[in-house]
Amino acid sequence: MPDDDQYLRRPYLTLPGVTGMPNLREIIAQMPDENKHRFESSGEFIRRLAHRVTKWREGLAVDEEPAIFALMSNGDAVEVHTLGEDGHSSVVVEGNLNGSSCMFISHQSSFQVVCYTRKTEVEKPKRKIGFYVGGEEIEA
Repeated sequence: MPDDDQYLRRPYLTLPGVTGMPNLREIIAQMPDENKHRFESSGEFIRRLAHRVTKWREGLAVDEEPAIFALMSNGDAVEVHTLGEDGHSSVVVEGNLNGSSCMFISHQSSFQVVCYTRKTEVEKPKRKIGFYVGGEEIEA
């Protein structure tokens, strides 16, 4: 293995016209501070989930609605009514566990959800799931 410090920066593939790997430190240094870690924040996770649920809802039959369960480490599942960010990396769920109202807080790295559809009664309005990011409400 060569000792030169540029060895790891060489591209794995050689393609015509490609001059090498981008300098990621340079790219990150030019980003505004608020965007540097946006992709890994709980707020960004919640925004993406709200967008997915909204798009998913558009394709459902009139007698179906999306539902979300947050899975707990002991195997219990909380039916999600609202989902919000708590700081940069935690998620707060307000929902229902075994017939009782509850609040569940989790670090986003261990947060797991199951999204599914369920039948609704045509006369009843479909239940919306509330998503909260940065003081903004996103209903899906």
